[in-house]
Amino acid sequence: MCNVLFRLLCTHPSLTPTIPGPMAFIKTADGPKSDDLDPGPYRTNEAYRSSFDQLGMSIRKIEETGSIPLTMEHPQLIIPRGIVNKDSKYPRPYPHAIQVLDHMLDVQGDTTNLPVQQLSGKANPTIFPDRFLFSITSPIITIRHPAHMLPSYVRGMSTLGVSFDSDFFLHELEAVSRYRWERLIFNCFSGAGRKPIVIDGGNLLEDPKGQMKKLCEGLGIDESKIEYTWNLGDDRKDGLYSHVPEPLLKAFAGTLHQSTGVIGRPVGDKPLDLAIEERKWADEWNDDLARRMSELVKLSMPDYEHLSQFSI
Repeated sequence: MCNVLFRLLCTHPSLTPTIPGPMAFIKTADGPKSDDLDPGPYRTNEAYRSSFDQLGMSIRKIEETGSIPLTMEHPQLIIPRGIVNKDSKYPRPYPHAIQVLDHMLDVQGDTTNLPVQQLSGKANPTIFPDRFLFSITSPIITIRHPAHMLPSYVRGMSTLGVSFDSDFFLHELEAVSRYRWERLIFNCFSGAGRKPIVIDGGNLLEDPKGQMKKLCEGLGIDESKIEYTWNLGDDRKDGLYSHVPEPLLKAFAGTLHQSTGVIGRPVGDKPLDLAIEERKWADEWNDDLARRMSELVKLSMPDYEHLSQFSI
């Protein structure tokens, strides 16, 4: 759902997407394929530092034109690995912690004695340097009911050929399912009176224009300049996903990539029945995976419901 929102915002003339864009910290030729994947080339310090430096330079160049930089990343990719593994059902060992260095490449002019804004003592929960994280002026958090989000992720991983029994898959499945990371970031900003804007994917699907009007009002930009239709393949041409390997793009943003716009559709008022969803997952995949998905949905609900009360 974050990809849909990002695609819509990128059509606004006041906003310019940064390069790298979505999935900036995934550095593989074609995405993970098995549990035997060496974690070294997958998410290394070098990969993170290179992406972060490119991001900083992109932000500076965009701001020099007078435009507003727009970037997106998946929270579980910018949370320290120790936090991701804490109290995890499926922890995964990593050879080292991620350390991103702040070269201040996003800053225009002299960086000497540049003040660092603090957020009322709230700890920075991410791998980003404090100065960079706290310079973000309009943080947006996207959420979606875990029982709707998880199946989409599983289908994407299945497209990549990942084994559902692998330690890698189970770890990633849990990391993606948890809204704990979004809540940590939300608390970090809101504790200082800079409450992030929360968008629920269900609401965005049902009423794209209504949600975008509220969002644009919060951002101080004109919603009428958002484009809800586009030409097929524009996201590649415009550079939005130009850095993302084709298999990853097809797996996790294939429907959006092949679309020509966003049209609202009713999601229905019938309450979600997790037992029914679990049976659907068992039919689509297998009983064991369906059970694990159901367990993760239950674990994710408290954080999802907490964030949901702040959604626009």
